[in-house]
Amino acid sequence: MDREGKDQESSQDLTSPPRVPLSSMRVLQINKFFYEKGGSERYFFSVSRSLERRGHTVIHFSMRHPDNIESSHSEYFVGERDYSERPTRLDDVPKGFSFIRSKEAAARLDRLIKKTRPDIAHLHNIYHQLTPSIIPVLREVGIPVVMTLHDYKLICPNYKFFDGKRYCERCAGGRFYRAALTRCNHGSFVRSLLLSIEAYWQRMTRIYDGVRFFLAPSRYMRERFIAEGFGADRVIYLAPYVLDGARTGGLDDTKATLENLPSKYVLYFGRLDREKGLPTLFAATDRCDGVRLVVCGDGPLRQILEAGIGSQREARVTFTGYLSKPVLDRVVAGATVVVMPSEWPENAPFTVLEAMSHGVPVIVSNMGGLPEFADMGGCVVFEVGDSKDLAQRIEELWQNEELARKIGAEGRRAVDERLTEAKHMEALETIYRRALEERRVRG
Repeated sequence: MDREGKDQESSQDLTSPPRVPLSSMRVLQINKFFYEKGGSERYFFSVSRSLERRGHTVIHFSMRHPDNIESSHSEYFVGERDYSERPTRLDDVPKGFSFIRSKEAAARLDRLIKKTRPDIAHLHNIYHQLTPSIIPVLREVGIPVVMTLHDYKLICPNYKFFDGKRYCERCAGGRFYRAALTRCNHGSFVRSLLLSIEAYWQRMTRIYDGVRFFLAPSRYMRERFIAEGFGADRVIYLAPYVLDGARTGGLDDTKATLENLPSKYVLYFGRLDREKGLPTLFAATDRCDGVRLVVCGDGPLRQILEAGIGSQREARVTFTGYLSKPVLDRVVAGATVVVMPSEWPENAPFTVLEAMSHGVPVIVSNMGGLPEFADMGGCVVFEVGDSKDLAQRIEELWQNEELARKIGAEGRRAVDERLTEAKHMEALETIYRRALEERRVRG
């Protein structure tokens, strides 16, 4: 059986349609940020819009913030909490417990539920600002819960299997104390200790037992969660799709941005941070004669990267900063190849999907769920951290335009035929109804 056949077989086994009438649902969508902060928020808003287009009623629960979009449910949102400056001394640890358990979030959600009477709850990124203390509230009133796994937080205290310098899985098997010993949260023992305590509290209270289904956007993620003790019947692979909606903010001078682009270029777009493998990408393009690199995005590594390009690289590397979606779409569409050189186990990044949707070939590292895109077509894989191997892949596509077009066309076909919004939403609705049917049977 081919891979697509296995996809269909797996989907049928895990999300076979239940005997629940195909009626509209009142879906409670929960995420701690209510503005486009990152990929989880883009998905959160995109799914909400799609559910409404499909005739469902969407109810939102989140946190107040100056950047929030408007919501008719904002009076129930929790107060703004900024944990970017967490405790740094041991005697500050008790003050940090509010990001482990929130009485305010539980109380406000209870009020929202009584007002809106949702049928099902879909959790996204709830850690720290909302906390899993909202799950028992849902469970007590019999609302079934599903949760999208946007990261590895439930099995890795710092959520990304990266200790700040390299790939790390020291906490595997529930050995969460190693997060504190490793100081994986910005090099701070106290901050990392809080993450260890949080992970042990979640494990000991079994608070996530209140989630019926966990939705994994990659097979790699599903396998990792099952290996850490999550039941195979609870973790469902749900293939991603190219999100709708606009990427807000960013550079407005479209003309200047496009005029400053090279006529031919390799592109990286996304967050500029250590786990993204950017030094490997820079080293790889240094090995390639005549290759121009364009870097779109922002993040903590940007100043370091810009300061380190030197005079020899300056003519070959262009930094654009953060771009609004209409501008970024044109930059992506004009690229010869897109590179995702991540050194942590990426789940199913939307950047890869967006490049594939434009028919642009993508080079990905062999980390996490990234090789799964290559299985679908549209991507080639290189050995993580190996700049020589990456340079060879870049050269192959840079020099061979026919090969680049062929791989790009395969990616576009995979997106158009297999990774569509319609298929994703049909599968998601089936999962919702399966959870609702189980509740009714138990009731």
